Amino acid sequence: MVSTECLTSKEAQERLLLAYKEGADPFRAFAVRPFLNPIEQRNEKNKRKVNPMLVVALLLLVAAILAAWFFSR
Repeated sequence: MVSTECLTSKEAQERLLLAYKEGADPFRAFAVRPFLNPIEQRNEKNKRKVNPMLVVALLLLVAAILAAWFFSR
């Protein structure tokens, strides 16, 4: 049977500091990673291209705002 051990908050903090000190990614990269597209396209200047779904969402938002404005007059 596997034994479980309980950590105090101090021990957990020490283990996290040790894990990050041993070469893990910086915290900012760790926090941002889930929101980035892993297969994103980059242009010649190494900047990310705009996500097509973002363009579609913005166009739909603009269309909805214009329709609401037009029909509320």
